[in-house]
Amino acid sequence: MPLQNNLKIRMFSTYVTEKAIERAANTLRSGYIGEGKEVAILESRFKEIIGADYPVAVNSGTSALHLALVVAGIKPGDEVITTAQTMAATSHAIMMQFAKPVFADIQYETGNINPDDIEHRITEKTKAILPVHWAGYPCDMDEIHKIAEKHNLAVIEDAAHAIGAEYKGKKIGTVSPCACFSFQAIKHITTGDGGMVCFGNKEKYDEGRRRRWFGIDRINRKESILGEPEWNVSEVGYKYHMNDIAASLGIENLSMLNEIIERRRQIAKWYREEFEGLNGIRLMKEKNDRKSAFWLFTIHVERKIDFIKMMRKKGIEVSVVHNRIDTNNIFGPLRKDLPELEKYTETHICIPIHNSLKDDEVKHIINSVREGR
Repeated sequence: MPLQNNLKIRMFSTYVTEKAIERAANTLRSGYIGEGKEVAILESRFKEIIGADYPVAVNSGTSALHLALVVAGIKPGDEVITTAQTMAATSHAIMMQFAKPVFADIQYETGNINPDDIEHRITEKTKAILPVHWAGYPCDMDEIHKIAEKHNLAVIEDAAHAIGAEYKGKKIGTVSPCACFSFQAIKHITTGDGGMVCFGNKEKYDEGRRRRWFGIDRINRKESILGEPEWNVSEVGYKYHMNDIAASLGIENLSMLNEIIERRRQIAKWYREEFEGLNGIRLMKEKNDRKSAFWLFTIHVERKIDFIKMMRKKGIEVSVVHNRIDTNNIFGPLRKDLPELEKYTETHICIPIHNSLKDDEVKHIINSVREGR
């Protein structure tokens, strides 16, 4: 269905502060725009704000996932249990290691992977579990960790939607041995494009730092009169490092994280209050032991196509954002053993929630849903 020209309220809006623009301009004027001090500052600020011990900045969320899988030791022929309710990048990162994504079912009321559907999918080839915090709402991490510990599996969180989210008093990024974030254009925090891998120990961190730039140890390399420093690469690496222009944007945007998240939570609170008990609308589940980052606000609606058409007539863009990815041939035949995902696909839709929304626009969205149900 093509977008209509009368859309006044968009699903997403890129949030860049004036300080971020100024800092990036200063970096451009400095003459040094590769990976340097700004990347180091961004990693340091991320550590302070999120609490992650060993963050490594990279050039995309997809790079973050792939690097995490590499450092976790995922090899060709291995299996990684994950979810099909996500962007294709989640499973592409697995396949970049020539490993196989194995899809578990989700929870209809959250969109997150269902821990109860993981264990029976584990084989001798299974090496990791890769949960996705759909819309920014944390998965049931205690249950996932329990399964992982029982079967000696790595846990790598796809936290692309979840910067600022909290699980049982801990910020996402500090809950598991590894978590991956995205700073893509329309995420809470943008660097234009970029990502961050948070490792749980120094050894993995050191490996991640080396392998994000061709396996070269930039810290311990030796300067040479020949112009190129001396190093000895002993592992495959990648061109995944972040540059200082992107990091400059991230540093200043990250300083606004609390304000960004609080505004989204305020809008989400209005939505929940207004839509509670509304005919034809079902709200997603929220537990008291976790806080969503609300990158998306997902609801279940009856007659989804009619709802989409109605909202667009009122000038409001709505979207599923991501439908189940196992409809793509690259991931094999469509799974028939994911009943909750099938049900979810029939009814889920997302309405706008971002930091450019004004109060009167939020009210227009609310009134449109209430009047047009």
